[in-house]
Amino acid sequence: MVMLLLDTNRGSLLEVAVIGEITHTVVEGLYMTDWEGRPMVGVGRGGIVYNVKLGDPCFGWAWGEKAEPGASADGLGEDQEKASFRNLTCIGNEARVTDGEAKGERGIVVGKVGYLDSWRGHHVVIHFEDGALEKLAIGDKVQVKARGVGLQLSNFGGVRVISVSPDLLESMGLEEKGNKLIVPVTKVVPAYLVGQGSGGAPSEAHNWDVQTQSPDAVSELRGLRLGDVVMLDDILSAWGRGYFEGAATVGVVSCGASRRMGQGIGVTTVLTGRGGELEPRLDPEANIGRYLGIGRWKR
Repeated sequence: MVMLLLDTNRGSLLEVAVIGEITHTVVEGLYMTDWEGRPMVGVGRGGIVYNVKLGDPCFGWAWGEKAEPGASADGLGEDQEKASFRNLTCIGNEARVTDGEAKGERGIVVGKVGYLDSWRGHHVVIHFEDGALEKLAIGDKVQVKARGVGLQLSNFGGVRVISVSPDLLESMGLEEKGNKLIVPVTKVVPAYLVGQGSGGAPSEAHNWDVQTQSPDAVSELRGLRLGDVVMLDDILSAWGRGYFEGAATVGVVSCGASRRMGQGIGVTTVLTGRGGELEPRLDPEANIGRYLGIGRWKR
């Protein structure tokens, strides 16, 4: 992991424990309907997915519906405790299994997927190595050392940092050039392809969906991989979420494609700004799997 020392407040961040449990895979009813009205069954949301890793394509999984790489967890306890797990965890945080056959195994948070229509559809996506995945069971408890909430870039007060650990942020190859923060991304996604997610708050708990139904959208997005860093053009995700001309949101691809209208590839926000401070630099290798040395980039 190559680190760039950004001027941040990382030394003042709290690091706290939050706990969740591995979820069961969610199937939304016996059938759902695609954008042309055809009934279908989709799998891959939540649970433990053994054969999908960071670096794998977002498209091409048979019956795949928003497939999440590795293991997905949600919070335990009352609603406020669940919200703490969903909001305080950050991409790049360490996770540790606390019970079951996999007790003691360690993983790393690689995304967050939240759906506006149901509190039951919120997942923190965690990478585990194959040996740990084989030991994991649905219902196993996972404790995360949450650090990253409140992270700020001292030289870019108009940019909000969301749901990313300071170590990972410093490994992402960001460059400060005058009043611009240059961000390596695999793709800049136009606002007309951004679907579900508008209005969701807080930004830490939800994700944006990049629509993947129409032929032009599929053609535009075909090469995206899980873990890719992308920029959503004219999209603001600070204290609310929606279209804002001139704004930008940088996020991590955290789940695969969908055949439902308005839904699609899930993007977890890590940076957002409305004043033109964020500038993309296209880099086909801009993927958190490479930065962290996991998934298809395992060292």
